[in-house]
Amino acid sequence: MNDSSLIPLLIAGSLVVTLFSFYITIFMVINKNKHKRFEMEKREMEFKYENEILNTKLEVQEQALNQVSQEIHDNIGQTLGAAQLGLYTLSSNNVSEEEKKHIIERSTQLLKKSLEDLRNVSHVLNSEYINRIGLEASIKKELAYLQSTSKLKYEFVSEDEPFDLPAEQELMVFRIAQEAISNIVKHAHAALVKIKLEYTASDFIMHIADDGKGFDPEAIENNNAGGIGIINMKQRVKLMNGQLNIRSGQEGTELLLSLNKPV
Repeated sequence: MNDSSLIPLLIAGSLVVTLFSFYITIFMVINKNKHKRFEMEKREMEFKYENEILNTKLEVQEQALNQVSQEIHDNIGQTLGAAQLGLYTLSSNNVSEEEKKHIIERSTQLLKKSLEDLRNVSHVLNSEYINRIGLEASIKKELAYLQSTSKLKYEFVSEDEPFDLPAEQELMVFRIAQEAISNIVKHAHAALVKIKLEYTASDFIMHIADDGKGFDPEAIENNNAGGIGIINMKQRVKLMNGQLNIRSGQEGTELLLSLNKPV
């Protein structure tokens, strides 16, 4: 093969190498841009998730403060008022020694109850305390407190072998239960609330049902009249990648929360 025939081959080879290098470079640039885009989208999703978590925490704190205000006004305030009235009566000259003894005993009981109620309120608002004693104990404590301050009766059942949820999820689940119980007390005029926790091989499921008067969940939510609680519940469930179903009718209301079992 002479020199003149090698020149086209060298030119063709050079072009092939150049094109190959060009395509490799383009491929690397595109791949690098894709990777950058992926990292940016990932950071954006993480930021969005953290922002939603923060907003949810702020909403929980606001609801908690509203609940404290209402509990102090409706229950603890009334109990302390009754104790105060009894102690004022002691200054009357028309009260016998036997009556004074009875008033002191009654006022002491009322003060003890107020202290216990304040302790219970502080516990159910303290996220660290809730995570420390666990989800089931927190729900039972909330139910016991409501039973002591109202005529509401409750049944609590836990099925299968319990497993731990992540601390953030556990707190959100408790706040959902707390919101549901609060709505039952305020609006349902129920006599009984039933809560069942199920720990299956693949899911955590929470049932909350009452025997009170039902409502239209969609109408309330769309109307925004009393639907903020339901909207907040759904937002928390969305953050946990769970499912929430609410059914309501003349026989009462049932809430069903389902979460994937932690890996």
